[in-house]
Formats: sequence, C-alpha cells, structure tokens
Amino acid sequence: MTRRARALVVAGFARKAGGDREDHTTRGAMRVLVLAIAAIVAGFARGAMRRLVLAIVAGLARGAVRPLIVVVVAAGCGSGSVHGADHVPESWRAVRDSAGHAAHVGKGTVACRECHEAGFTAPPSGVCAKCHAAVATPLHPLATTIECRDCHAFGTQPASCMRCHAEPQGLHVAAVGIHADQACGDCHRAHQAPSLAPRTCTSCHVDRETHHAGTRGCLDCHAMHAPKRGADASCSSCHARQQGALRVARAAGHAACTGCHTPHEFGKRTVAACTTCHARKQVVAPAKHAACSTCHKPHDAAAPAACASCHAQRAEHPAPARGDACAGCHPPHGVPAGQKAVACESCHADKPRHATAACRDCHAPHRPKPIAKPELCATCHAAKAASTAASGHAACTGCHATAAHEPQQPPPACATCHAEKAAVVAAGHADCRGCHATAAHAPKAAPAACATCHAPQASSAPRGHAACESCHDPHRGARRPQATCASCHAEQAARGHGPKVACASCHRPHGPNGIAALPPCASCHPAAKRPGLHAAKGHATCATCHRSHEPAPRDDRATCLTCHTDRTRHEPAAARCGGCHPFGR
Repeated sequence: MTRRARALVVAGFARKAGGDREDHTTRGAMRVLVLAIAAIVAGFARGAMRRLVLAIVAGLARGAVRPLIVVVVAAGCGSGSVHGADHVPESWRAVRDSAGHAAHVGKGTVACRECHEAGFTAPPSGVCAKCHAAVATPLHPLATTIECRDCHAFGTQPASCMRCHAEPQGLHVAAVGIHADQACGDCHRAHQAPSLAPRTCTSCHVDRETHHAGTRGCLDCHAMHAPKRGADASCSSCHARQQGALRVARAAGHAACTGCHTPHEFGKRTVAACTTCHARKQVVAPAKHAACSTCHKPHDAAAPAACASCHAQRAEHPAPARGDACAGCHPPHGVPAGQKAVACESCHADKPRHATAACRDCHAPHRPKPIAKPELCATCHAAKAASTAASGHAACTGCHATAAHEPQQPPPACATCHAEKAAVVAAGHADCRGCHATAAHAPKAAPAACATCHAPQASSAPRGHAACESCHDPHRGARRPQATCASCHAEQAARGHGPKVACASCHRPHGPNGIAALPPCASCHPAAKRPGLHAAKGHATCATCHRSHEPAPRDDRATCLTCHTDRTRHEPAAARCGGCHPFGR
C-alpha cells in the first residue's frame, strides 16, 4: 500500500472513530487495550509507523475511540521496507511556518523524505532540481555556491535578498546601500530573462528629475545601490573625458563637486558662493582681492594664481620657509584685517630689533638683504656718519659689527685695529678713551690735553716745555729716547756746564719732582774750593762774572770795569784783567 493510500485509510478510520459514541465503560476498557497494543507496536515500529502509533496515543488522550482498528490497518499498510530511526526533530516547530515549508509541506504535496534524508539532515545540493529542473536562474548565472534555499526561506529567517547583499559579494558585486528597504522584485526578476527590469527613477523621485548632459538619465551619475553622495565620484570621472569648458581634469581643493554645485541644478547661477563655506576667511588687501576667482580657479582652488600674474614688481626678498617669496610675507588668507603682511618676527624671531627701530627702517620691502653702509646708517645717525666721513672710522661696521640687530653689544677694542699702539701703551694710558674720548665718531678731533690728567706736571713745566708730546710718546708715556735736553738745547749742552754735568743737576723739565729753581753755585763750588781772586772781597757773587753755559768765566776788561770803575786808567792797553789778576790756579 502506498503512503498516500495509507494516510487516507488512517484518516478515514480516525473520522469514524471520532463520530461513534461509546459509553464510558467501553471507552475506558478500549483505551487500556489500545494503549497496551500501541506500546507493543511502538516498540518494534520504525520511521513513519512509529510516528503513526504515537499519533494514535495522542488521540486517545483526547478521547478518540476504536483506535485498535486504526493500529491494525496502519500496521498492515507498510511498504515492507525497514527504515532507520527518523523521528521528527524539535526544530520542526521553528521552521514549520517558513515560506518554503508552507509551500511544500503545509499544502501536503511533498513528503519530508522527498527532500530530507534519514535523520532530517540538511537536503543535499541540487535537491530542488529534482522537481524544478526547468526553472531558470538568470539573476545569479555565474554563482556556483548559491542554493535555491538561500533565497527561498525554509529556516527560521524570512526570505530577504539583504541576507547576502548587505555585504559585498566578491569583487564585482558591491553591497546594497540605497534602496535596501525597497522590494527587490520591483526591479530584479529572479527566474525571468532578462533578470533586470528596473523601474524609471522618476517613478519614485518625481521631484528630482534633471536634464543633465548624459544619455542614461539618473544613472549617468548615480549607481543604483550606491549612497547618493557616491555620485560625487562620477562627476570627476565623467568630466575628465569632456571637451571644452565642460572638461574638468580635477577639482583639487574641494572634497566634492556638490560642495559648490547643487545636485540636479547645475546652472552657473546656482553655484554656491565661495563665502558659503569661507565666510570667515581673511583676505589680504580685500579691496583688491574681493573676488575669490581673481586668484583661485573654481576647479583648481588648491593651486592659486601666482602673485606675479598681477603684481609685476619683483620681490628680491629671500623665499621664506613657508610659501613663496610673495605669499611668505603676504599670506593671502593669513593676515589680520587691516594688515598687508605678517610681522617680520614671524620668521625672524631670533633677530632682536635695532634699539627702537622698525625692521623697515633698514630693510626695504621686496628688496634684498641690506648692506650696513654708512649711507644706510646715516638715515638715523647722520651726525656720526658725517664726523667719521673720510677717516679710518668711516665704515660703521668696522667697530659696530653686530650693530644691525644687537647695537647694545660693546664694540671691539681699539687694539683690534690699532694693535701696534696697544702693544706699547703705558699702564695709565690703556683706556684709549681716556685721551680719545670722541675718537670713535670724531677721529679727527684733537685728543684731550695731557693736563687733563697730568695737571701738576703741566702747571710746573717751564716756558718751552708746555707741549708734552715734544718729549713724551703719548702711548708709551715715557720720554722719547731721542728727546734729550740737547735735542732742543744743543748750544747750552755744548758749552760751560753742558758737557760736564747732567742738565737735571740744575734744571727739571717739569714738576712736581726735580729741582724747582736753579741751585746756588756754592752747592757745587764752595768758597773753600774756589782758587785765586775768588776769595777776594766782592767776588762772592758768581753770576757777576760767570754764566752757566759760557765756555769760560769772563775776565775781560769790560766785565771787570763794571765793578772796578776806579781802574779805568789802569793798564788801558790790557784786554784782559785776568792775565795779571788770576782767578784760577
């Protein structure tokens, strides 16, 4: 007997048994008997028979009668084959309402074992083709791992394309983003060819109709399942292939075309103003740079026009670390309102200012690094530049090497240039400024008088000795080797006492040391040592007859008669008195 026939017999007897009315005693006894028989049969039955017996037992629990007949008929209706244990698993409760099981099992057209092997394991691959061999699958023509049940739900999860297509499927099928909430069958036909029969975009997006340059309408820019912002990428790929004004090789500086162009409204009048995004962007010299397009090309904003394209003046300033020679000092969008350039200190923070001078007092804008020439220094230091002109101090940087940015630094020592003088200078003359107080900026001015420091010497110097440098070297301080008394007093040095005694025995060049006045002759020529008539009365005053630097004492007639006036007639023919009246030995 076939399974279908057996099922009909069982169902018929079950309805008959349910329709008879038995008294309570008969029903009770019958139930006990049937339960015993069912237990015996269930112990030996397998497969479908075992399930049938269990169903009868369940019917008894609800009060059904005459189950014995059902058991006997069912036992005799087997196919004669013996099956392994194939109890319906508990998981059947979870999947019985799925669309796949409802269509196959729920309608009673397909038995479980038609798809499931013993033990209710998952159906083998290709099992659907046993019945549906003629059904085409053009939607997945190249898929080798997709089973019918991947789309037709037999399990606990409802049928949904997004079970797979929420993620990319290989390298060529992207994840479905936009339209994921729409019915896939509106555009895709799983078992028809062609499989894709999309609706027009405007059937849903009636307010987004646009007449752009392409031939595919919305699909020129939008991929069906890509996010709407993904259309930005297609702008550049399409416009890179256009010609003329529509060609846009790149849009550097702007993240997306729709940042400026309103989607679906591509006319120039709808392009967003630059200030829509850059309202707070400061602009250098705003009156002359009011239009952003003066410097920036809309589709190449990251590469502004060179300043020299408008400003012909050539900047010779060295290019700074940031920007070019122009933008380094005049950043188009990096200066506060009202300023034309950044502060010099933004690059030259390590350069201190020249006192209170501004950088532009020495550095002319757009010009190269200045050279500290006297003419430049004279713009502020005119008097000093004039006083040093045509002198050895005319070059300011000769002494002020760091004056450009560190004028407070002391100038180098005078010995840097005047080494030969510094090497011999006397201890008291080591500070050049002691004598040359104004020499730095007035080298031609006379040095301070020696009397400024040597007042006692200057006030005691005899007539003719007032010019100190006549005898003294200004830097050594000592008397010049060649400046002997004889260098000026040669006649005196050659006569009288000159060749016999040192001049300083009777004279001093200046005070405060030395002999302040001529000493008396007696200090060297005492009376006891003076011979001849020196001892005579009236001959005690040496100066009457002697002069210090005469070759010999005077003993001529005229000299003697100045005192001996009564001897005018005495030996009038004699020229010298000393011939007869000797003073010496």
